[in-house]
Amino acid sequence: MGAITHSDPYSIFMRKIGYSVGLENTLDRLTELERHYVSSKDITTTSWDELVCSGWGLKSSDNITDVFSSLRFIHRTVGDIGVLENLDSMAIACELLSHQEETKRENARAFIFLWSLLVNDGEIFINLLLADFEKNKIKEILTAMIEHKRSILNKVLPGKESRQRISRIVTIERQISNKGSASIGKTGRLLKRTESLEGSKRTKPLETKRFQSLSDEKQEILQISDDYFRKVPPRRKDWARSLGLWEDGTGLTRQGLRFKEILTECGYITKDGFFVFWPMKYELIRAGFRPNLLQVENDLWETLIKFANAYSGIEQQLFTIHDGDKTVHLINKMMNVYRSLHVRKSLLRRELAITVAYPAVVALAICGFDQAMINLPEALNKEQRGSQRRIALRNSKISGAAISIKP
Repeated sequence: MGAITHSDPYSIFMRKIGYSVGLENTLDRLTELERHYVSSKDITTTSWDELVCSGWGLKSSDNITDVFSSLRFIHRTVGDIGVLENLDSMAIACELLSHQEETKRENARAFIFLWSLLVNDGEIFINLLLADFEKNKIKEILTAMIEHKRSILNKVLPGKESRQRISRIVTIERQISNKGSASIGKTGRLLKRTESLEGSKRTKPLETKRFQSLSDEKQEILQISDDYFRKVPPRRKDWARSLGLWEDGTGLTRQGLRFKEILTECGYITKDGFFVFWPMKYELIRAGFRPNLLQVENDLWETLIKFANAYSGIEQQLFTIHDGDKTVHLINKMMNVYRSLHVRKSLLRRELAITVAYPAVVALAICGFDQAMINLPEALNKEQRGSQRRIALRNSKISGAAISIKP
């Protein structure tokens, strides 16, 4: 699994992807990508370009590569394609469901897709959903969410420099015209200069935006361009439709209403009606912050279960089994699939990150895969305390922890 180092550790405090990033039919295209990955056991630059240009009829793979990279499915470097955690999770779940009806695999893909949206774009995607994709409500709800997050972060990360960094990250892009991604996660290819420096001389000194007061900062938040409204909401609405959360003409579906209700009960949607998703423990540690910085218990497994309950109705109390033999059997199955994929890098695939394993197990459980109905963290901890210790669990700054089967 490839890893992307965030250029700014503060970027974990706002879950958003690129300004205009996002193409229609994303879930359908992810389905085709997952099937190709499982059947070919790899993704190369050639096969990726063929899939995008010949299979999907797009002129260039650049835009969609950025989409899938932002959502943590693949990452393109010069001459190579790296597979990221969400594509491996999706492939593992679908392969273990290969002998069951296609509907179950569709449900697994949908949950992994939703998870990728929540973790990487949740505070845009969900808040636009809560605003019914209406321009005035979007402006109101995003402003309230940003003010709320900045207020809390400015208290736990005091200081002029921290405040400036928080203001730069916890915001939305405001360009009048922007044809590409403006987020921090852009690929290096899009950062290259494409025009000559000649004739581009600066006519006035460079300036750094400074807020003189909180009212100035609030005014800055309110500047949402028409270009943003033109590009961002339609993509998120398409995602919501594909996930069964939204229908044109009627708004939130029954599933969407339940999703909203349970997220409110869990505290992700505040009493003021906006969605907030603070970093999880492993994300804070990876970025160099204290795991208790925000005094919010945001554990990866518990967070997955809450979102799975909101989306699919699966109850947390079902995840009570922590039988060692059953756990070893499931991890063995998952590891066998994981090692069979991305064959060029199979020698590096000796450990399974929990950012791959946990979402896959929850997706399987949603689909009624009986072997997945376990409390995986508790089962792994119990296995570590046993005399046999058939599963090794190693702490990781990148993913929180990694699992391997002992020989």
